[in-house]
Amino acid sequence: MATQLPCPVCCSDEVYSLLDTLHCKRCGNIWKEEKNSGRNFDTCGFKETPPIQVRLIKTTDDVETRMEKKLDEYLKKFKGRFSIQKITWNIGEIQMAIFRRYLKKCVKNRTLVEKKDGYGIIWYSRPD
Repeated sequence: MATQLPCPVCCSDEVYSLLDTLHCKRCGNIWKEEKNSGRNFDTCGFKETPPIQVRLIKTTDDVETRMEKKLDEYLKKFKGRFSIQKITWNIGEIQMAIFRRYLKKCVKNRTLVEKKDGYGIIWYSRPD
């Protein structure tokens, strides 16, 4: 439910009310509206001229390129041989299931070798 009041911090019109407080969607500012006195804050004077918006352009590689980089990073980090069970995985990176499918594809294409040791751990390495 949007209100007509702009945010006192960033002057955004994307304000919604929740549990008797007002929340700004843009900057995350939270404040209470004074019912008796109306508005007690300055509206930043941006009604005549809107604030400058900066758009960051993030150049990202496609998923295949990121997985190749991640594979090369693990091979370099662990001296040419690594196991999925032995590495730590960051949540913000590529999903583990997608990376496993990529490893299976590399094994099928013979760009990687998959070996199982005596403990049942699967190790990946480049072919000799």
